Amino acid sequence: MTSQVEVGGLRIAKALSYVCGNRDELAALLDEDDAALRAVEAAVGRPPADVSLTTLLDALHAAVRCAGDPSGVYGGMGRNVTLAGVAGLDVVYRCPLQLCIGRSGQEVDGDVPRCRFAPGATALIRERLP
Repeated sequence: MTSQVEVGGLRIAKALSYVCGNRDELAALLDEDDAALRAVEAAVGRPPADVSLTTLLDALHAAVRCAGDPSGVYGGMGRNVTLAGVAGLDVVYRCPLQLCIGRSGQEVDGDVPRCRFAPGATALIRERLP
């Protein structure tokens, strides 16, 4: 049985994967009102003591929904809710910070996918599944 903490952690990890993989699209959608996106980016890896990452993601989710994306950063039935690598994929890309669920090989372009939260936009760790 999955605990509430595990469910909450997985929800945050999925949202961070989505934000990391779609940062440019989210910034364009939010236009000049991207304070919530910048707050999440600033908090990852060093969350401030008075504001949790969940609170920042909730604010970004609300901003994205208000800007016209009904699924927000938490997604919905239309987005993949399976952890990267558990659906028989050949290649997965893992987060170098171990904060998000990563991305499947099918979710990345031909170039090297980068983590938007790691210093220097560190490349995601490519891993071939057995």
